[in-house]
Amino acid sequence: MPSAAVRRLSPLQWAGVGLGGCAVLLALLGLLAPASTFFFPLLSLWASVGLFVLALCVLRVAGAELDFFHKAVVFGIWAVAVVYFYWTLSSRSFVYVWDYANYLLKQYDAEAAFAQSAGAGLAYIFGSMADDYTNFITLFTEFPFCLTDHTGDAYAFSQVFCILPTLLVLLAGLVVKVGQILNVKNRTYYFLFGITLTAAYPFLRMSAVLAQPDWFGLIFAFAILLLTLDLRFDKLEPVRFGLIFLATAAIILARRWFLYFVVGYYFAYALLLIAGCVRLAKGGEKSAALVRIKNLVLFGLASVVAMVILLWPMVSHILAYNYAGRYSYYNGGGLALEAFYHIGRMGLFNILLMVLGLAFAAKHRAPSLPCLAGCELVVSILLFTRVQNTGSHQFLLFLPGYFILFLLGAAALAEGITRRRNLKLGCWAFVLMLSMSVRCSPLTTLAMPGFVIEHFPIQIPATQYFISLDKLIYDRKDIGQIQAIADWIDTHCDEGELCYMIPHDMLYNPDHFKNCRLPDAPINDKLAFGFSVPGTHNFPMQFFEAKYVITCEPFPQTYVGSGEMSIKLNDHFLAVRDQYFTFEKSFDMGNGTTFTIWKRTAAPTREEVEYYLSAFAEEDAQYPEMFSQVAEAWLTAHGL
Repeated sequence: MPSAAVRRLSPLQWAGVGLGGCAVLLALLGLLAPASTFFFPLLSLWASVGLFVLALCVLRVAGAELDFFHKAVVFGIWAVAVVYFYWTLSSRSFVYVWDYANYLLKQYDAEAAFAQSAGAGLAYIFGSMADDYTNFITLFTEFPFCLTDHTGDAYAFSQVFCILPTLLVLLAGLVVKVGQILNVKNRTYYFLFGITLTAAYPFLRMSAVLAQPDWFGLIFAFAILLLTLDLRFDKLEPVRFGLIFLATAAIILARRWFLYFVVGYYFAYALLLIAGCVRLAKGGEKSAALVRIKNLVLFGLASVVAMVILLWPMVSHILAYNYAGRYSYYNGGGLALEAFYHIGRMGLFNILLMVLGLAFAAKHRAPSLPCLAGCELVVSILLFTRVQNTGSHQFLLFLPGYFILFLLGAAALAEGITRRRNLKLGCWAFVLMLSMSVRCSPLTTLAMPGFVIEHFPIQIPATQYFISLDKLIYDRKDIGQIQAIADWIDTHCDEGELCYMIPHDMLYNPDHFKNCRLPDAPINDKLAFGFSVPGTHNFPMQFFEAKYVITCEPFPQTYVGSGEMSIKLNDHFLAVRDQYFTFEKSFDMGNGTTFTIWKRTAAPTREEVEYYLSAFAEEDAQYPEMFSQVAEAWLTAHGL
């Protein structure tokens, strides 16, 4: 018979015991069979289950546990997501390049590291803490990715099973918690509106559909909200504080730029707490106010010290790196452009929903949540736009703040549901359908359905170009031609020989040709990466080492027009091409673009290198270590 202490263990405690036992077995497997093919998938499964259990602990500590109705709705949303992802991924032909292939390639590398040994695999994952792209996410995405054919679509689909369940559970908990704080009366309709309107928001899934698992970080963002929204530091709570610390460390490890959410939220949260303490002191409760301040300071200092110690490689890298300078290319319009992005990504209905929420908060004299969310958003936006403007994946860092405002709107809808119920339910269903029909494409900046953009395009010249480009890259019709060029490169370049491709844009760049048959990448070492973004890409010495140079006509339009570095490189190439190259082959891509391949016939000279370098005098003045110094080192090494 089990002891009384054992019988008193809760299901969560039993889960913890089980996870501990599995950890011991995994450690034994890693020691006895370090190169086992089962170790990494089992470790990933253990990590994902452990994260789910921690999410349940967060709900328990936050007092936001889910009943049968909540669980049924969450399961229904997850089931819809499975169908949605399957249909979306199977109905398009997309080549994963740049950031859309980044974590897929990391997953391959993680698998290769664990194939060597368990130690090599763990070193690969945890040895990237100072990198801009850590390998932390790969630990959780390996299972069930290991059961697939390892394509980009398979990686995107895998997220539905290893990330989305935990994300939805915590989002559901957040909906419940906000409802508790607002004391919502009609909790059934409130939860239904709140969970569906947030879960269906297009930019929640936008990057995930493109194989960017960045929404993984929202698991920890929602955990932070759950653990802090009603926390006033009246007493020390070691378990809660430990979970807050773990969630904060994990969100920074997930993606570095979530740090902007962390700073913005904790700044707003501290202001809210201080304001509350001031009210307490004015009400004659100075001792209670001092206790809150003392506990907040103790927790804050302990957390900062621990964070710096544990994440020092990342912290030191952030402090030493000039992000504003290095990422200036992606700062296309500063705060004004960012405001336009936010309005476009919200869409009319979500803006109306937030307005309803603000009116609801004003009516019920509940300013804390809108003030907290508003302050967090303002601080995060101001800090982020000092570096760059957001892409669809980086927009995720603003969702916690916006979702709080969404939930205020859901509370307003639920409160007034008895008036014109059918009309309101119809509008709710319409908004859901509209949200689900938004096309998740690399160039989607407006929360509008694909059919609306295609049939009723916005009559703005720049927008029209991106809409036409969007059609070409989201569902490609030229994959056969891309593969044909890749095959030609593979055939005509022996081991150690190199091709250089000048175009480096969303429409065509070297990654399209390297990644067109993933997981197979036969020309990965035969085609140079390319050159486009100042502050990120070094002056391309591989251009001079290449056996073949590839360009196209017309040259793809880019974000910065004639100032684009690849355009300047191409213009200079065309001007002196016949001195150093001869025509070899052309390929018609079937969309108005023709690729031409040129074979080098004359060895590179110092004069040739300096000719191309002179085109980048402005970039060289800003980044000499990436231009003239790189060129001079190459020239010296080659005796030129």
